[in-house]
Amino acid sequence: MEAKERYLYDCVSDRAVFYEAGEYLFPLASSTAEYWIDGDYVYCMKTDSIAFWVLGKQLYQHIGRGELTRDPVLYYGD
Repeated sequence: MEAKERYLYDCVSDRAVFYEAGEYLFPLASSTAEYWIDGDYVYCMKTDSIAFWVLGKQLYQHIGRGELTRDPVLYYGD
């Protein structure tokens, strides 16, 4: 079974910035994953730390000490 690709869009510009393939997020036009997804959390490949929290089709940025951005920064376009 092939992994379904989904696109993530920037909430400010409404432009696609990442695509999800399997459990990984890739920048557009790149074959190198920058993030991986585990449940409701998205982790940075470089730092192994939480980068985003997924709530439905929206992603909130983790800004440290368990705090999130007030507004979503990315959203799934499907």
